[in-house]
Amino acid sequence: MLPESERPDQQEQSIPTDDSNSWFWKPHTLTGLVIFLGVIAYFALFETSSEDTALNTKRGLFFVSVSFLYIAMIHTRNGPFIRPHPIFWRLVLALSMLYELILIFTLFQHKDDVRRLLVYIDPELGTPLEEMDYSNNCLIYDPDHPEDPYHNVWDKMDWFVIFHLTGWWAKAIVFRDYWMSFVLSITFEILEYSLEHQLPNFGECWWDHWVLDAVICNGLGIWLGIKTLDILESKTYDWRDLWSIPGNRGKFQRVLSQFTPQSWTKFDWGYTDDVKRWFSVIGICSIIMLFELNTFYIKAVLWIPPPHIVNYSRAAIMLFMGAVSMREQYEYMSNPLCKRFGQQSWVAVSILVTECMLVYKFGYETISKPFPPHVVAFWVAFVVVFLGWSFWNFTYKLPRRRRTASGREVSESIEEMDQIRAARKIKNRKVQ
Repeated sequence: MLPESERPDQQEQSIPTDDSNSWFWKPHTLTGLVIFLGVIAYFALFETSSEDTALNTKRGLFFVSVSFLYIAMIHTRNGPFIRPHPIFWRLVLALSMLYELILIFTLFQHKDDVRRLLVYIDPELGTPLEEMDYSNNCLIYDPDHPEDPYHNVWDKMDWFVIFHLTGWWAKAIVFRDYWMSFVLSITFEILEYSLEHQLPNFGECWWDHWVLDAVICNGLGIWLGIKTLDILESKTYDWRDLWSIPGNRGKFQRVLSQFTPQSWTKFDWGYTDDVKRWFSVIGICSIIMLFELNTFYIKAVLWIPPPHIVNYSRAAIMLFMGAVSMREQYEYMSNPLCKRFGQQSWVAVSILVTECMLVYKFGYETISKPFPPHVVAFWVAFVVVFLGWSFWNFTYKLPRRRRTASGREVSESIEEMDQIRAARKIKNRKVQ
C-alpha cells in the first residue's frame, strides 16, 4: 500500500511546503491530548456544578460536540487542501460529520418535537413562518404610488442581493468553470418556477427571476468569480520560508498569503468527452441543485426564518465542504490512478440523502402537492430532448468525429510510409 503522501487522492499534499519542519506543521498529538483532557477535567470537576437539568444537558451536548470536533481534527486524514493549514480542512470535515449526526438524530424524531428542540437554541424559533409571495405586484413602474413609483424594485433590494452575488462568486470559484456555473444559475431559476406551488416564496416577478437574480446577482457574481479564477490560474506559486524573508513587512505579507492557495489546479470537466463523464457531471450538478433546494425546504418544514444563524451556519459548512468535495470529485473523475472516493465527498452525499429523507418525512404534505400540467409538460419535454441529444451525441456525432480523426491519422501515417519507401528506393538506385 502506498504511503498517504503518495496516494493519488492526496496529490496536492505531496507538494513540498515551506516551513515543513517547523512547529506550525507538526502534528502535536500528545500535546493535544494533554490540552483536551485538561479542559474536560477543569469544566467537569472544578467548575461549580448546576442543579438546572436543562443547563447541564446543554453543557453536556456542547462538550460532546466540541470533543468530537477536536478528536476528528487530530485523527482524520488530510484532504486535498493544505492552506491555511490542513487542520482547518479537517475541522470542515468534522463539522460536516457532526451535522450529519445531528440530521440522523433529527430523522428519528417527530417534527413537532424537533421544532420544540430548536427553541432551546433560540427562543424565537418554533413558530410558523409567514408565507411570502413576491409575485403579487410585478409592475416595475407603479403609477398608483406617485411618491415612490419604483417601490416594487426597491423592496427587492435587501441584504439577499449581497448574499446572492457573493454566493455565486464563491460558487464559481468552487466549480472553477463558467458554463457549469451559468447552467446551474439558470436551472435554479427554472426550478423556482416549477416549485412555487409547493413553496410560495419561490414565486417571484419575471424581472426578479431573470434580471435581478439571473443577470445582476448570479451573473455578476459568476463573472467576478471567473475573473478571480483567472488571477489564481495566472499566479506564480513560489513559496519561501517565513524566516528567510527580510523585513517585517515581507513577513507580514507572507503571513497573509498563508490564507491563499498553496497551488492551483485548473478544472477541465470535459463534459462531452465520453458518455460516462457526461452523466457524471450531470450527477454532480443534480446533487448541487438538491442541496440548494434542501435549504428552502428544511427551513420551511422546521420553521427556521431565512435570516437566522442556523441557516448561516449550514451555508458556511456547505460552501467549504463543497470546495473540498468538488476538488475530490474532479480528481476521482480525471485521474485514472485515483481509486478512492473522497472522504469529504462521501460525507456530502450522506448529508444530501439524509436531508432529502428529512424533507420527505417532515414535509410530505408539501412535496406531495401535484405539479401543474404546464410544469409536467415542460419537464417531460426537457427529459426527452436531453436524452435524445445525449443518445445522438454519443452514438453518432462523437464516434463519427473520432472515426474521422482516426482516418486522418491513418492516412497521414500511410503517406509518411509511402514517402519513406520512395526515399529508400531512390537511395538504393544511387547505391546501385
